[in-house]
Order: sequence, then C-alpha cells, then structure tokens
Amino acid sequence: MEDRGATEIMARIGRRQTLNWIQKDYRRNPLRFCCEVVGMISNLIASIILMIYSPNPPMFWAYIFFILASVLLLGAAYSRRSFGFTVMYLVYIGIDGIGFLKTLI
Repeated sequence: MEDRGATEIMARIGRRQTLNWIQKDYRRNPLRFCCEVVGMISNLIASIILMIYSPNPPMFWAYIFFILASVLLLGAAYSRRSFGFTVMYLVYIGIDGIGFLKTLI
C-alpha cells in the first residue's frame, strides 16, 4: 500500500512548481500573459455561446469572440517565437474571418 503522506507531499510540490511557473511567466512578459488569459477566456465565451444557443447560435457574436481570441493568441505565440502556434492562429483568423464575412452577407 502506498504511503499517503508521500503522495500528498508530491501533489503540493507539483502545485507549487506550477504556480511558480505561472508567476515567472507573468513577470517575464505581463502583456503576453494577459493576452493569453484574455484569449483563452474569449475562446471559452464563444464556445459557451455555441453551447447555450445550439442548434441555432448567434454566429456573429461567436465569431467576434473567436477572432478576438485568435488575434490575442497570435500575438502571444509570435512573442514566444512559436512557429507552429503562430501559423495555427493565422489559419484560425482566416477561417473565422471567412465565416464571419459569410455571416454578415
């Protein structure tokens, strides 16, 4: 049987390391950190809009939040010099932009 105290200590160490990593990331570049957080929240808002109003969601608002999130996360990805995420968010902006224009027309 596993020692429960050792497991709890390891869990606390993992949480502490994660919190330290988040604080370090914020201190290194607060603007990028805020862009990432607001971008994630915007994606969640868009997804919640789709969930609540399914099967006929207001796509205008969903696309607004998806595009906002993609622009913010694109900036953060570029700031991190992440080629993969930068390309991915550029593609998302293109896809969501086309969908948004189709919604307007």
